[in-house]
Amino acid sequence: MVGYTLRQERERQNLSINDIEQGTSIRALYIEAIEAGEYDKLPGTIYAKGFVKNYAKFLGLDTESVAKEFANDLAELSADAAANTPVETENAEPVPEKKVEPKPIKPEKKMPGYSIRSKNRSSSGLLIVAAVVLIAAIAGGVWSWLSNSDSDVATVNPPVQQTQPAVTEPVVEVETENPEPVAKANPAPKNDAVIVQARFNDSCWTLVTVDGAVVQEGIIEGGQTLSWEGKEKINFRLGNAGAVEFFQGGKSLGILGGVGDVVDKTFTRS
Repeated sequence: MVGYTLRQERERQNLSINDIEQGTSIRALYIEAIEAGEYDKLPGTIYAKGFVKNYAKFLGLDTESVAKEFANDLAELSADAAANTPVETENAEPVPEKKVEPKPIKPEKKMPGYSIRSKNRSSSGLLIVAAVVLIAAIAGGVWSWLSNSDSDVATVNPPVQQTQPAVTEPVVEVETENPEPVAKANPAPKNDAVIVQARFNDSCWTLVTVDGAVVQEGIIEGGQTLSWEGKEKINFRLGNAGAVEFFQGGKSLGILGGVGDVVDKTFTRS
């Protein structure tokens, strides 16, 4: 495996993992994963290829032959994973479904004396209707008697109230001077800060340190433009430098490396 080849050459040159980390900017845990053949601990295939090539270049090995050996390792791992995939067994016999018998519906029970109460309600309703008819007849007779005696009653017209027209006060228009517009002061540019933008054209493993504190670490997908701000300096470590374009002060600083290259870049306050 390529990890064994790299480890043998490192030990032959009496170099430690920390020496490789300082010389290649590859984190020690990724170097250990490469030497152990634990490629699943690396951030991705593209970054893994870049790490292996930079590692081999630092040791003075042929980067192309090391890259081919690494590709063979990945192919063997994929074949082993496919061979160890369990085969699906045939489905067992279906379990018969339980039949649920419908419950019989019990007939509704009527309380005793049901018919007697219905008859009593009918009798009460007839009495109410008769009373309403009698009251209507009495009211009609009283109204007829009052209508015939209208001639004996004198009618009095109510006095007419005189209304005075409402007095409207004249409206006085007051001219006011237009206030002078207040000019908004533009905010002063920040001269005491360092601001950096980065546009990711492809996915890239990125470590961002602002004023000595790590603020972001991991893979940033392509198609994003991010911005960071610090007081003194901002440091970037890129696992795929060819995928990132930097901007500062509205000007493009270009791309700092090739695809798969591990690059460190520090921006300071101007």
